[in-house]
Order: sequence, then C-alpha cells, then structure tokens
Amino acid sequence: MNKRQWYTSLKSVGPVLVAASLLVGCSGGNAASSKATETTPAAKSTQQASTPPKEQPKEPKKISLMMVYYFAEPPKKDNIMVQKIEEMTNTKLDITWVPNSAYDNKVNATIASGSLPMVMNVQNNKLSTILSGVRSGMFWEVGPLLKDYPNLKGLYNEQTTYNASTDGKLYGMPHQRPLGLQMLLYRKDWLDNLGMKPPETIDDVYQMAKAFTEKDPDKNGKKDTYGLVEFMPKLLSQQGFGNALAWFGAPNGYGVKDGKLYPDFTTDEYLEAMKFYRKMFSEKLMNQDFAAIQQGQAWDGIAKEKAGIYPAVVAHATIPNWTALYQANPNAKLDFVTRIKGPKGERVFASNGFNGMYMFPKSSIKTEAELKDTLEFINKLSDPKLEQLLVNGIEGRHYKMENGKPVRLDQKLYDDEVTSVIELLITDWKPKLMTGSPMDEKVNKTYVENSSIAVANPTLPLVSNTQIEKGSELDKLVNDARVKYIYGEVDDAGWKKAIDQWRSNGGDKVIEEYNAEYAKFTKK
Repeated sequence: MNKRQWYTSLKSVGPVLVAASLLVGCSGGNAASSKATETTPAAKSTQQASTPPKEQPKEPKKISLMMVYYFAEPPKKDNIMVQKIEEMTNTKLDITWVPNSAYDNKVNATIASGSLPMVMNVQNNKLSTILSGVRSGMFWEVGPLLKDYPNLKGLYNEQTTYNASTDGKLYGMPHQRPLGLQMLLYRKDWLDNLGMKPPETIDDVYQMAKAFTEKDPDKNGKKDTYGLVEFMPKLLSQQGFGNALAWFGAPNGYGVKDGKLYPDFTTDEYLEAMKFYRKMFSEKLMNQDFAAIQQGQAWDGIAKEKAGIYPAVVAHATIPNWTALYQANPNAKLDFVTRIKGPKGERVFASNGFNGMYMFPKSSIKTEAELKDTLEFINKLSDPKLEQLLVNGIEGRHYKMENGKPVRLDQKLYDDEVTSVIELLITDWKPKLMTGSPMDEKVNKTYVENSSIAVANPTLPLVSNTQIEKGSELDKLVNDARVKYIYGEVDDAGWKKAIDQWRSNGGDKVIEEYNAEYAKFTKK
C-alpha cells in the first residue's frame, strides 16, 4: 500500500445522514365536554399527564486536560475565555497548565504516576514514553472516528495526517499549523535608505547583509550595524540556517533517492549552505556569537536596531512581536520575503503541519462511548463561531471591528486572556489571526501561498529506536561540526570526518531503521 492509498484508507469519510421527526397529537370535542374537562379533577389529571415534561438541561460534561503554555505565568483560573468555552460547549473543564520548557518531563512523570487526564496535549508524539504507550494500547486510535464529526472529518490534509501518524494510524488530534513557515525578515527602512530592492536571489541576500554592515543603513554616521542575526539551537530547524538549506536545494531533514532515505547533511547542497554562512561570518556580515545565543537574544538584534536581517518563521513578522522596536523608533519599518531563488527554484521547508496533538488515555476514557463524548467536545471547540472567539477574543473587550476587520483594543489584555489559552484549538488558527495591520494580512496570505513551495520531511511519521536512544548525541556531533565549519576551524575534509564519525556512532543504524519504516509506507 503506497502512502496515498494508506492515507485514503485512514481518512475515508462516508456521508452522514441525520433524520428527525416530530409527532404531534391533538384531540377535539364539543363545548360541553370541553367545559367538563376544565372542571373535572380527573380530566385535569389526564390533561397534565398528557403534557410532555419540559426537557431538563443536561449536566455539563466534566473534562480534564493537560495543556501547554508559553508565557511567564499560566492562564488564570477564572480566565474569561475558558468560561466562555465551558458555556458554549456545556462542559466543566479541569485544566492543568504546564510550561513549555518542562512539558515533556511532565508528560513522562504523569504517565509514570498512572493518573492521566482525559485529554493530553502531547507536544512530541515520538517521545519514547508516548511511543511505547501507543504500542502497548495506552491511547485510543481516533482516525476512523473523525468521519462522524462535521468539524473534524475534513480537518487534516494528507501531509499532516501522514506526519502525525504512528505505525500508519492516528492516535490523536493534531493541532493544525501552516506547512510553509520560513521567511527572511528585514529592515525595510534601511533598505529604502540605501536605495535597494527586496532580495530575490541568494546573492541578493548576501549583498543586503553586506550593505547593512558597511553602508550606514540607519544614517546615524556610525558603523554600528550588521546584516544577519542568527542563532542555532538545534540541528534541524524551520528557521535560521534551515532557510539557507532550502534556498540551496538541500532536503528537509532527509531526502529520497531511488526509494532510499539519506540525511540532508550528507549532501553537496548542505555543504554549499555552510559555505555561504562561513563567508558571511568571515566578513563579519553576521553576529559572531551566533552559536552561543538563544532566540530571545537574536530578536534583540532587530529590536535594538543592531541587525537588519533575521531568518525565522512567518509568525515572527507579526506586529506585536516588535512593539519595543516601534516604541523606540516609530519610523522603523519591517518587511519579509519567503521566495528566494536558488539552484532548484523557490523553496521553503515544510513544517510537520501540526504543533502537538490531543491524545486520549484509555485509563481515563474507559469506553468508546466516553471517547465519542470527548470527541464531541473537540468537535464543538472546532466550530467556526467558537474558533473565531478564541482567535480574536470578545468584541468590545479584546477587539473592535473596523472596515470589516477585527482590530485589537489592548494587546496585553489579549495576550493575558486570549493568546494564553489559544492552544486549546486544534484548528489552524494562525492564518485567521487578524489585528487589522497590513503586515499581519501579508503573514496570513503567505501561510496559504507558501504551501505550494513547501518541501516535506519524509521521516516525520517514522520511528528509529537508535535515533530515540542516541539522537541527542548524534545531532550534537553534526551540529558542533557545522558550527566549526562556519567558524573556519574545520575544512571540507574535517566536515567529512564528522559525518563518518556520525555514521560509525550509530548514524548508519538510524538510516537503516528509517528506511525499514519508510518501506512500509511505500510498499505497493
């Protein structure tokens, strides 16, 4: 069964027919009998008995969830948006909020304790504890059930469903995200000051970085700016160096040749991307501490007006991310490009199409009937009206309408009350997020347009036990060698030596295991 055949069998949806009938009975009589009915106690009793009782409101369904949050503090217990969700879905929610930095550890501890919530927002469904849990029957398979829910049955595209699966089956509800996320953010006002056009090619990016470093783009008479600000937190990234890999034509994580998988860093295209970065580094067109800083410090390069280019993901272009920059310099202008022409045309690396997923432990949801009730809650949560509520907030409190578009009233209140709980949604809310600004409209448009040039990573649904066991060690080996190459501390031969070391330390076993898994999806 090939990948498309597998996907079709997983996601097949038949028509759902719903019928309802209402039977209304009535009786008549003469005036005398009617009067007797009014005055006779027995008749009164009969009449009352024939009147159907008023339907009692259903008790709110209690649902426990474990959710991730990305802010300094978790959402407040009396969060107004959670209250609105409960009201609109007739539920009582018991939510345990866990910071993103500690989430995988919390998942492991929760599984070890045996006290699981009904709904777990699992960030990494290939985490060893989750993977072993799935294979031991700890979690419900939900793929075949989605066809019965109008808001869920057509939710996932082929690529996202493929990426989120384990052993060809869907054991949770992925939180949708756009596929094409990469972009290159730059200071448009600096570019305008220098009379330059937005970059279209790899060389244009280089020339922009060089001009931002050497030609006083902020016109303050000082040589105090540089081109590119970069950070490298991990080997495979949708931002930073990953942008350059896409431009030069490297595969996304792994490539496929003659039906066999191979790692991206073994390719000539990967080497060319490193050479590009080494040139930028040696000419001081980028920050010299790129290997030692974190994302927040990279943002500071733009916010504090030192750097002019930031390779990142499209969401980072949205206006609220740069409030400090605009407050310090109201004349500052940012813009971004995604379609940089390289040897293989315009490319971006596809994300996995989701950010975490809802999974349903059988120890907390004991029957299929209970599972279906819980999925009905997810179905209601995915209703367009409720989705819009969680995307934009409450009109008059979080936004107002101007020219048919929602405009934020108070960004901090929105973040505290809306953004803090928006991860409850599994639908792809990012392309719908609006603040009324042209930049955000461009972001939303780009999410849609980039999907056509997004290059997928074929290994996302695959499992390599060696990668699970030794992945951190193996990734660090290649990552360290890449940094040293960009620094100029190792040459091509040194880079090849690092690859050979990766292979002998377990890398060849990873490739072998991935290929064995991949064959299951491509076998006809």
